[in-house]
Amino acid sequence: ALVSTQSTGRLLRFVILATLLTITDSCQEIHVKAEDEGVVVGRSMEFSLSLNFHVITEPAGTVHETPALPNCPGDPFSFTNRFKAITVYGIFRGKWCQTTADGINEAGLSASVLYFKDNAEYIDPSSITGTACDNAIPQTKVVTYILATYKTVQQVKNDLESGKFPTVWAGYDLGIVVPLHYNIIDKTGAGLVLEHVKGLGVKWYDNTVGVLTNSPPYFWHMENLRNYPHFQRNDERREGFKYSSLGDTFSLSPQWTGSGLLGLPGDYTSPSRFVKAATLLSLAPIPATTNEAIVQVFHHMNAADIPFGIVETGPLGRSSFNWWILIKDLGGGCLYYRTYTDLSVKKLCLDNIPDVKSAMRMEGRFEDSFRDISGELKQFDSIVPGGHTEL
Repeated sequence: ALVSTQSTGRLLRFVILATLLTITDSCQEIHVKAEDEGVVVGRSMEFSLSLNFHVITEPAGTVHETPALPNCPGDPFSFTNRFKAITVYGIFRGKWCQTTADGINEAGLSASVLYFKDNAEYIDPSSITGTACDNAIPQTKVVTYILATYKTVQQVKNDLESGKFPTVWAGYDLGIVVPLHYNIIDKTGAGLVLEHVKGLGVKWYDNTVGVLTNSPPYFWHMENLRNYPHFQRNDERREGFKYSSLGDTFSLSPQWTGSGLLGLPGDYTSPSRFVKAATLLSLAPIPATTNEAIVQVFHHMNAADIPFGIVETGPLGRSSFNWWILIKDLGGGCLYYRTYTDLSVKKLCLDNIPDVKSAMRMEGRFEDSFRDISGELKQFDSIVPGGHTEL
């Protein structure tokens, strides 16, 4: 039996919230591999509800217990972290959310959820019985399980192909069956998209383009890229607009720098964001070092930023905007992030996390975003030209 995220057959306690959550999430994730073999993942979180996001650090040995299932007697299924991990959770109405939004483990594996409106479908928890009870998790805990269990994308694929990967059942968070799909990337640069698609079942794809946004399914986005073969870095060989009049031929050459990207989608729909991110990734030079890749990915993510108040959806006109941007250095085991109000970049590395499960609120004060440099000004005549290296 299957449970659709559109029709659950229940009277939901948070009807208005359910309406909002099904239409107001606009996440995006990309990854880049540098010439020094470093792999960097960038991800944005756009949402219409304030979930008071926190970064959570978990030592190896952390135990995770899944919710009890109606037809599974005994203790609920649990699993234990094989690796240290940094994850992201929200708090809503004074309680921790059930969904692990994002994370990285010490093996160099990244996993994240992105909203999958109108397309996600999971197993009905009441249909899970017998031995299946011993290997079943809600969709809200897929990222947690992957980061706790696996080192590489290939290991995840092996378990999916062999049937060893847990059955994924429809779990509730924020009062709804949250529709999600998953992006998994390891420190070799291999990527995997995992989806539970309505009418099609469990699907997974190699993420060769290095991008994931929201609905429709990944294969649709890849087919849609065929409609955009013409973008290029420069204006060369662009002949412009040609026409004939009274036997004469005329040509209006492009006049604006950037005409090689003329027509690039720039709206905030999921298909447009996918095309834009894939195009920018394909045209950007390969960074020489991991640090250069981190800088480049921050700028890629800036191109996807949604300011507050630009996109309003739902019956209450709530604004969906960029709550935070995460950058993950998979080889270095470090996570960088900035939030909407506190624009400074924070850094957290797995080598330095505590031996007990710990947490920190992500958002900060605007006053912590900047450094006053007025005391560092020097007399103009003391500056030697040529001291700065351009990119």
